[in-house]
Amino acid sequence: MRSERGAALITVLMMSALLLTAGGALILTTSLSGINTVDAAAEMQAYYGAEAGIQAALNVFRGNVLPYPLFVANPPGTVAPENRIDFGKALALSTSNLASDPTTAGFPKRLSRWLTYNYTPSGGAYADRVGISSAYNPFGGIAYSVMVTNADTTPLANQIPTRILVDSTGYGPRGARKHLSMLLGANVLDIDVPAALVIRGHDNASTPAIVDFGNSGAKTYSGVDNAGLVAAKPTLAVSGHDVTTVQTAYASKPGSIAAPQFNVLDLPNDPAPAGTTKVSTPWFLQTADNARAFLAQSEAMANSCAAPGSPCPKRGVVLSSLNGSAGSLTVPQFTIVKGDCTLVSGSGLLIVTGTLYFNGPGPTFNGIILVLGAGRLLKSGGGNRDVYGSIMVARFGATGNFLEPTFDYNGGGGSSNLQYDSTADLNSVVMAGTKVLGIIEK
Repeated sequence: MRSERGAALITVLMMSALLLTAGGALILTTSLSGINTVDAAAEMQAYYGAEAGIQAALNVFRGNVLPYPLFVANPPGTVAPENRIDFGKALALSTSNLASDPTTAGFPKRLSRWLTYNYTPSGGAYADRVGISSAYNPFGGIAYSVMVTNADTTPLANQIPTRILVDSTGYGPRGARKHLSMLLGANVLDIDVPAALVIRGHDNASTPAIVDFGNSGAKTYSGVDNAGLVAAKPTLAVSGHDVTTVQTAYASKPGSIAAPQFNVLDLPNDPAPAGTTKVSTPWFLQTADNARAFLAQSEAMANSCAAPGSPCPKRGVVLSSLNGSAGSLTVPQFTIVKGDCTLVSGSGLLIVTGTLYFNGPGPTFNGIILVLGAGRLLKSGGGNRDVYGSIMVARFGATGNFLEPTFDYNGGGGSSNLQYDSTADLNSVVMAGTKVLGIIEK
């Protein structure tokens, strides 16, 4: 009807407007979806770049990359120790970075002597990232950059850290960036030192350890750090049921056991007596199965570090017996003696599965001594000796639980000193095969 023509026109216009609005929204959604897809792809490529940086840094720390230029010429058929990466070299500007890098305070240690940085930004003075796609540019390609920092509280000037933080930045198209952080540890065997002397007792929580601290007042024991870098540790760490045994052993030697005299190993089936303080038990002393696994891991690592040119901070040596030295202060050694050992001197990490003898003068040893297996340390005869680091003793067999250990430091004449030393202990636990402790995305 003629009177309804206006209403029809308005209805058509309103429907058209709705359809146009819906169509516009669909076009906008499609456009935004396309943009989001492109951005997501760029973000993913940046993530791949950050992962590539993490893997490249790990390859360096595992000893598979040599510096360029070399620090010294390599001997024929092998690699000079100076050309092997360690946490100390990684954290020093002069060895981590190229000589052409800026040397101003605060400039990052970025492993540019070990990684090939190949992209210099417009107006830049040096290459600041490693391009991993052909003809990399920030608008279309993938790259990464790496920075390393000290993850320990001890300054590098005092000692090489056992942990290092690797930050990797990945770069993708359209300015996309991703950040990954990786914590690396050099203490691959996870050796923790709770005291200067650790005596792990029998698993039945009743059979006492055999302990004699010696009948000479010149024999001293101390958990005070000889390096003067960290707070004092307890002099002794023992199983709960052996507290009375060690108290009786040092009661006749007033002043020879420095305070704090002892803590009790935290063991679920051998609780600490009332009024005593607990200390964490190293993982390899928690169960005899752990101790056997630790010995197997240690021997495998020592054998892997025995070959000339291996990327190990110290040489690995596996012997059936030893009567002599186990390394030296200038050349610390990772020594495993699968039998009895009469120690003259040494430095590094020493593991003895038989009886360890201290006979006559000496030894002077810097590092950690683990008497695991027969669990017997015997001293006889006079002579002066100093052990700076830590000694741990535990007895167990091929099967079964821990048994009672023996620590007999008798023998007349001469002075001897067992004292905790944080630097000696740290240097002894630094091994090859850098361990990944964790990776996070920032």
